[in-house]
Amino acid sequence: MLLKSRFWFIMLLQLAMVFVSLSLAWLLRFEFRLSGFGIVFAAFPLLAIIRLPMMRYFNLFHGYWRYTGLNDLQDVLKAVVSGSIAFVVTWRYIVGMTAFPISIYILEAILTAIFLAGMRICSRVLLRQRDDRRSMQSRRRVFVVGAGFAGAALLSQLSQNGYVAIGLLDDDPAKAKARLLGIPVIGPIDRLPELAKLHGIDEILIAIPSATGKQMRRITEYCHQARVRFRTIPALRDLIESTVSVDQLRKVNLEDLLGRAIVHIDPSPVHDEVAGRVVLVTGAAGSIGSELCAQLLLHLPSKLICVDQDESGLFFLEQRLAQQAGSTPAEYHVADVADQHRMISILRSRKVEIVFHAAAYKHVPMMESNVHEAVRNNVLALIALLDAAEECGCNSFLLISSDKAVNPTSVMGCTKRIGELILAARSNGNMRHVSVRFGNVLGSQGSVVPVLEEQILKHRRVTITHPEITRFFMTIPEAVSLVLQAFAVGKDGEILVLDMGEPIRIADLAHTMIRLLVRADDEVEFVYTGLRNGEKLYEELFYEHESQLPTRCDKVLRARGNAVQWDVLQSQLQKLTTAVRTASDEEIRAQLKEIVPEYQSAIRSPVSSSIDVVPELPSRNAMASKLPAWENVPVVPVPIIGTDCPA
Repeated sequence: MLLKSRFWFIMLLQLAMVFVSLSLAWLLRFEFRLSGFGIVFAAFPLLAIIRLPMMRYFNLFHGYWRYTGLNDLQDVLKAVVSGSIAFVVTWRYIVGMTAFPISIYILEAILTAIFLAGMRICSRVLLRQRDDRRSMQSRRRVFVVGAGFAGAALLSQLSQNGYVAIGLLDDDPAKAKARLLGIPVIGPIDRLPELAKLHGIDEILIAIPSATGKQMRRITEYCHQARVRFRTIPALRDLIESTVSVDQLRKVNLEDLLGRAIVHIDPSPVHDEVAGRVVLVTGAAGSIGSELCAQLLLHLPSKLICVDQDESGLFFLEQRLAQQAGSTPAEYHVADVADQHRMISILRSRKVEIVFHAAAYKHVPMMESNVHEAVRNNVLALIALLDAAEECGCNSFLLISSDKAVNPTSVMGCTKRIGELILAARSNGNMRHVSVRFGNVLGSQGSVVPVLEEQILKHRRVTITHPEITRFFMTIPEAVSLVLQAFAVGKDGEILVLDMGEPIRIADLAHTMIRLLVRADDEVEFVYTGLRNGEKLYEELFYEHESQLPTRCDKVLRARGNAVQWDVLQSQLQKLTTAVRTASDEEIRAQLKEIVPEYQSAIRSPVSSSIDVVPELPSRNAMASKLPAWENVPVVPVPIIGTDCPA
C-alpha cells in the first residue's frame, strides 16, 4: 500500500513539474503576458498523455532519488527528448496547431529536464546531508595531532572506520588555517585542551611517527589535561614500509614517552662478525638474552645455541624464535653456566666460536641478602665459563655488564665490576674479551615498570624509595642492537659503554605511567620508603679515572681506565673463591672491596615511610645534581616506587 501511494505521489509530482514547465515556457515566450494562455490548458492533456508513458518507460517513477547518478540523468534526458519529439509531431502536424510557437516546445523540454533532474539532485543532496548528520552523531569525533603525511594518510581512512575528523592541530605556523583533505588545521597543539572541550571531542589521534620522547610527553600531557582518550600510530622505526593506517592505532606506551631520536645503525659490521659462525648465548631466556637471540638470527649464524637454567623460559624462547623466518638451526640447553664440565661439553661438541654471556643474578636487594650466591654465579661462574671457552677454542667472548658496576654500593654491582676487570686483565691473544656496560631496560623481567604497573592498576598505591632517585633507561631492542655494535667494534680487553641518554627520575616515570594507565581524576597514593640495601640514589656510566673515547659507532663509547695486573687479580680471586666456601657475608664483602676499592657497602636498617629518614649518599656527581626535570610530566594531585631495576 505504501509503495503504491509512493508511486502515485511521484507520478503526480512529476506531472505537476511538466505543467509548470509548459506554463513557464509560455510566459517566458510572451514576456509574462497572459493573453492566449488558455491554449496551455488545451495542450497540457496531450503533453501529459505523451510524457507519462515515456517517463514510465525510462523508469522515472521509482523514487529512490537518494541514489541518483549519471544513469538517472541520462534517463531523464531520454524521456524528455523522446516525449518532446512525440508532442511536436502530434500537436503540430496531427492536431494542426501550427500557431503554437516553436520556441515553446524547446523551452518546455529544457525546463522539464531541469525540473526533473533538479528534483532528483536536490533530494539526493538533502537526504545525504541528513544521513551525514545522523552518521556524525553516531561516529566518534576526533582531533588529529599532526598535519603531515601521516595525518593525511589517517584522515583518508577515518570516515570508513566510524570516525569523523573535526580538525587537525599542528605547531607549524606555515600550516595555520590550512586544510588537509578538506579538514582545517584549527590551532597549535597547546590549545588542545581548550579546543577539545569546545568541539566535544571523543578521542585524540596522534599522527607524528617521528616524534621524540620529549615531544610525545608534551602531547600526552595536553591530552591528559583535556581528559580525552588518546592513541597514536607507531613510531617511524616501527612502521612497515612507512605506511600509516587506522588499524595501526594503539595506546601510547612508555617506550613512546621515553624514546629517543632514531639511531641509524649499520648492520654490516655485526653481520661480518656473526654470519656463518656458531654463537652461544647464556641467560638466553632472560629479557636481554632472548632479544640477543632474536637479533643474532638476523645476522645468519651457522647455528645458535641458547643456554639457560629456566626451563619454562627456554620453552617460550623456542616458540618465539620458531616464528622467525630463516634457516639457522637453534638448540636449547637447560644448563647451569657454573657447571664447567657441562659447558665444556656444549662448547666443544657444537664447536662454538662466539659467546654472549648474559646470565647473571641482577636484583640488587635480593643479592644483598644472598652474598655467597651472587659471587658464585656472577664471578666464579664467569671464570669457569671463560676457562671453558678458551679451552674449547672460542674466538670471542662478550660480557653483559651494568652501570651498577661504577662506584658500586651493592654486591651485585661489585660482582659486575669484577667481571669487567677479569675480562680486561686476562687477555692472552687467543680469545677476544669485550665487556659492555649499560643501564636499565624498559620491561625487563622484574624491572620497575611492571612493578609500577601492578601497583597502579591493582592498589592505586605506588611505593618509591626516594623522590630524587634516578636511573638510566633504554628499550630492550635498542640496547641489544647497540650491544651487538659494541661486540663488532670492541677490541680485546676493552670495556664499552652504551650511550644511555639522560637519566630519569623514577618519580617522573611513575607519574607518566599513571597518565597512561588510569583516568585523570583517579587518585593514586605515593609512598616514599627510603633507599634499600645496596641501592644508590643515582647511577653512573663512567668512573672518574676513566677516559671516554669514541668508537666507530656513535652510541658506543670506550672506557679507558687504570689497568689491573692479571697475576694480582688472580691472587685476589683465589682468596675470594676460598671466602665464598668458608667465610661470612661480611668477610666476603671485605674481599670484594679489596678487589674493587671503590665499593662502598650500603647496608641500611629498616626505616619508616617518612622521607626524612632516607639516607643520602655522601657525594652526588655533577650529572645527577643537574638532572633536568621532565618539562611536561604532569603532577598527580596525591603523594610514588623508587626501585632498583635490573640492567
